[in-house]
Amino acid sequence: MKKVQIEWIDSKSGGGIWRFLDDIDCHGPTECTTLGFIVKDEPDYKVVAQTDGADQVHNCITIPTVCIKRIRTIRTV
Repeated sequence: MKKVQIEWIDSKSGGGIWRFLDDIDCHGPTECTTLGFIVKDEPDYKVVAQTDGADQVHNCITIPTVCIKRIRTIRTV
């Protein structure tokens, strides 16, 4: 599997509590970096596993392609 570093933008929540409109903190989205192995490379999304165990993977995340800023292949020496 291809090892990658993906820089992407994630949405941000306000903490799940009721707030008065004047108390809302308006912050932009969160910039994230994910390192792992490309499990699925679809036009609309990428699935990345954090751990490759030969015939199994662990801790997968699906990242929508529209959120991805950059994908860099990690080469090992």
